[in-house]
Amino acid sequence: MNRADSIAERLPHFYMTWNGHTAISSILKSIGKTMDETEKDFRYMMASHWVDTAHGDDLDNLGAVYNFKRKEGEADHDFRGRLKTSIISYRGGGTLSSLRMMSRIALGLSYDSPIEIVENPPVGLKQTWRVSANSDWQVDPRNITDTTPEITIAVETENARITDPTVTNLDTGESVTFNGSMSFGDVLKIKEGNAALNGNDVTKKLSMAKMPTLPRKKTMWQYTEAIGANIGAFDKSQFDKSVFAVSIITAITFEWTARQPASFEVRIPKDLLVKSGMSKEYVQELVGSVKACGVRGEVVVV
Repeated sequence: MNRADSIAERLPHFYMTWNGHTAISSILKSIGKTMDETEKDFRYMMASHWVDTAHGDDLDNLGAVYNFKRKEGEADHDFRGRLKTSIISYRGGGTLSSLRMMSRIALGLSYDSPIEIVENPPVGLKQTWRVSANSDWQVDPRNITDTTPEITIAVETENARITDPTVTNLDTGESVTFNGSMSFGDVLKIKEGNAALNGNDVTKKLSMAKMPTLPRKKTMWQYTEAIGANIGAFDKSQFDKSVFAVSIITAITFEWTARQPASFEVRIPKDLLVKSGMSKEYVQELVGSVKACGVRGEVVVV
């Protein structure tokens, strides 16, 4: 109901405000229109002070409070979402709650909509070292927890044959030995205390107290084997054994699952992303503006 009708209802019936041709009716319409326009301006002024209802220059002025500028050609809807995330970052960005809130705002979801955030997401890592007997190397697991790697041993030197290959963690003293022989082209896989040579089970030939652990810190490892250990080792002498200057190269491969340090994933269902009309890249940019410095945050569409 407009103001003119509201005033007319309060006047006596004989004023004939219901008759649009009377003088009092014309006065009420004039006064009521002025009051309606004043209230409209007042409501517009109030709306311009809120991010959800401000538009155009008013929204830009709100952004200026946080030194936040609109991108060239950016629509109010997109700018409004980025501005909200900027405000979140001022109020404690980088926390899980602020990341969830930012994601909900960007996707237009309700405040209690579930957003999955995975801290230190797991990733499969694989690294190979080509070594000869008695060689050692350093392993950087890039992990926040200790784990047990899957170890693969493969002879790469043609016409070569090795016996009792052993992989040892020099820092912990843990080792695993295959009590058998391997020739060029053979592949031995050791995983969770089980072993397979060229796909055939040879677990009974393993010698170990337990599988060597891959600690979360950098560690030194060593490879030894019965024949390769004697080839080219001119500083050693053993009765009734021949020493030849031949190098046998063996490939040692570690595979493990690492929980990545200083990283997280924001996992967003594909249907929610499509419904919101936002792109993965846009949400990724928002995550980058909120996350803590030095932390890797990635948006994953599931």
